[in-house]
Amino acid sequence: MRCSKFYLILPLSLMGAGPAFAGDADETWNCRNTEFEISCSDGVCTASPDHTPMDIRVNQKDISWCAYSGCWTGLASATLNAGPVVSFFGTALENEADPTSKVDVAITIDTQSGTANVMVVGMFATPATCQVH
Repeated sequence: MRCSKFYLILPLSLMGAGPAFAGDADETWNCRNTEFEISCSDGVCTASPDHTPMDIRVNQKDISWCAYSGCWTGLASATLNAGPVVSFFGTALENEADPTSKVDVAITIDTQSGTANVMVVGMFATPATCQVH
């Protein structure tokens, strides 16, 4: 089976943090993966019920992703609102205890059901449930 790479190219007017992209400027989403975690490596994904739930807080300006024994924080490098779906992207979020430890994240939230997909590049992708504050 041959795999092709697809790229999503967005006009610059759709990218960037700002009031038009992710609801109210004061709106913050809190997401957690309380039931299980899905980790992917070498093209194989597995679910693990034995895990420490993540705590994610995201808004148009900031992203905070806490997992295991660390928290990575930084600016939301881009947000995108497509109807009831809102996505937040953070590049080079820094670990609060070790600023040399950085991660790239993407969080896509279905605002109607309160469910999300959380991806940490090179580590895992997992579902989560979210509430807006």
